[in-house]
Amino acid sequence: MEELEVTHLRCVKIVHPLSEVRLYRMLSAFFRLVGVFACENIEGHEYGDATDWECKVESGQEASENALFLGFDKALEKVIEKFGEKEVGTLREISKIYKKYDLMRASYAQDYFGDSEIEFDEIYKQMENARERFLSALEDLNALEAAQGQDAYSMIYLWAAKSSCRRRSNELYTILWNAIQSKKYGKDEAKRDELKKMLWNGDYYDLDDINPDIEKILKRDPEFYGAYAIRGFVMEMDEDYSIDSVKDIKSAISIIGEKSYTSYLYYRIGRYCERVRSNLDVKIDYYKKAVEMDSNNYRAICKLAEYAKKEQRYEDAAELWEKVLRILEERKALPSLQPIECAYLYRAYHELGKLYTKQGKYDEAIASLKSAEAMYLNKCNEEGEKAFYPWMFSRKETAWKGELVEGWKIYKKAAKDKLQIINVYVDFLDIAARINDKEMFETYRSKKDEAA
Repeated sequence: MEELEVTHLRCVKIVHPLSEVRLYRMLSAFFRLVGVFACENIEGHEYGDATDWECKVESGQEASENALFLGFDKALEKVIEKFGEKEVGTLREISKIYKKYDLMRASYAQDYFGDSEIEFDEIYKQMENARERFLSALEDLNALEAAQGQDAYSMIYLWAAKSSCRRRSNELYTILWNAIQSKKYGKDEAKRDELKKMLWNGDYYDLDDINPDIEKILKRDPEFYGAYAIRGFVMEMDEDYSIDSVKDIKSAISIIGEKSYTSYLYYRIGRYCERVRSNLDVKIDYYKKAVEMDSNNYRAICKLAEYAKKEQRYEDAAELWEKVLRILEERKALPSLQPIECAYLYRAYHELGKLYTKQGKYDEAIASLKSAEAMYLNKCNEEGEKAFYPWMFSRKETAWKGELVEGWKIYKKAAKDKLQIINVYVDFLDIAARINDKEMFETYRSKKDEAA
C-alpha cells in the first residue's frame, strides 16, 4: 500500500512480525509522545488506510537491547531523510530525551495497570517513578525549546511532546491519588497522608498550562490532528472541560476523514459516553463506527459484544467474541504476548463459556472455560530471551513480601489477579451441577477454594 503524498509527519504505520513486538512498542510510544498517530499492522496481515510513512520492522532487530536502540535510531533517520531536517529534524533531539528517561516503559505504567483493582505497592511506586520521569523529560524539553528557537516547522513535535508529558503526568497523578484515597496504596493512614502530601505539593497541569503549546501547534499547522487528540484526552480528565473533550476529538476526526486510524478516536468517544454520560444508545453508535473504520479494533468489538449480551442477543454476542478470538488467537502462544492481549483472549473465552452455558451447549462451554483457564496459566510471555514481561517490567530484583523477586513477577501476579480466575471456576461449578458431573464439581470446587 502506497503512502500518502505529504510533506510532513502526522500518522505512521508500523508493520512488524507477529513474534516481535518490542521495536513496535518503542517506536509507537515515541510517535504518540510527539503527537503522531501510530497504527500497528502484523506482517502478512497488512490492513487499513495509507499513512504518511510506513515502517517495516525486520526480523532480527530485537536480538538485544542494543539492536533495539539501533533499529529505533535507523527508523527515525529514515523519517528525517524522507521529510527533511527542517520539517522533522527536532525528532532526533526529542528521541534522546525519550530514551534517556525510558518513556516507553513510563507510558506502559498506566496503559494497563492504571485501572486495575490491585493492591500492589511496588507497582504504584513504579508509577510514581514513571511520573517523575515524565516531569524530568518535560524540563529537558523546555531547555531544548529554549535552545532551538521556534522557527522550524518541526517544533510542533516538541510542543506536542511537552503536552504529552503533562498529560501523562496528570494521568499518573490521578491514578496515584485515587489509589491512596481507596486505600489500595499506602499500608496505613500515616503513609497515605504522606503520599497525598507528596502529590499535593507536586505539579498538576490544568488546561491553561497545556493549551498554549497546543495553540502554537495549531497556529503553525491547523490540520495537525494529533494536537486536537492530545488536548481532548487532557480535557477528559478535567470535570470542567470533559464535555469539550469530545469536540476536540471530533475535530481530529473531521480533519482525518474516513480513515481506519480514526477508529481509536471513535472508541474514545464511545468510552466517554459510557463513563461520563451513561448514554447507552450513543456509545454503541460510536463503538460501531470504531469497528466500521477498523475491523481489527477488538476493544470496540468487545463493547459491542457486551451490549448484545445485555440485550439478550446471545448468538450475536457469541459471534462478536469469536471475532475477538480470530483477531488475537494466533498470538496466544508467543513470547511477545502483551498483558492486554492476554486479558482480551481470556475474557473472550470466558464470555463464550458463559454464553454457551446459557444455550445449553455444555461441551462448547467447557472447552471455552478451559481455554480461559489456560490463558490465566499462560507462561509463554515470561520465559525465554524474547519474553515480554521480563523485558518490559525488568529482571532486576526488588523486595516484595519479605523476599527478593524479579520485578516483572510482581506485574505478572497483578495481571493475573485482574483476570479474576475464581469467576471461571464458579462457572465450571455451575456446569458441573447442571450435568451432574461430580468429578468436575470436586475438581473446580478445590480450585475455587484455592483461588479464594
